[in-house]
Amino acid sequence: MKSGIDPENISFLLFDISRLMRGEFEQRVAEAGLGVTPAEARVLAHVARCQPIRQHLLADRLGIARMSITTFIDRLEGAGLLERVADPEDRRAKFVSLTDDAFPIMSKLEDIGDAVRLAARGAIPAEEWELFRKTALAVRGNLAAVRQKVKEMAQ
Repeated sequence: MKSGIDPENISFLLFDISRLMRGEFEQRVAEAGLGVTPAEARVLAHVARCQPIRQHLLADRLGIARMSITTFIDRLEGAGLLERVADPEDRRAKFVSLTDDAFPIMSKLEDIGDAVRLAARGAIPAEEWELFRKTALAVRGNLAAVRQKVKEMAQ
């Protein structure tokens, strides 16, 4: 019996691409001997992307539980790679930022990320790769707008 689900639809393709790129990134991080786990490297990368960021928003971006992000931040703060600062508007909330000690690791993570993206691109011409990136940005924007409308309607 056929399910009616196209295994090559865009949702499955994007999920597979994400899973494969993440797996390649994690393998390369594990082999690089950076002193952080692949999961910790993802946390550092997301903090670098949008710092300073509140802990709960970081957990949401990574798709992990808030308790889990606290554990990661505790370890990375203990290693001197992250710092927490109280939100001046809400003392209960904490902002997370990279420390100066994180930058040598971040440089290596950038190199690993570049290598993974290069492997993913393969022989795809630069123009087509850029069109794919721009299309993905538009899709993300469309979905973010839908999500925002739903939030606004719920209020």
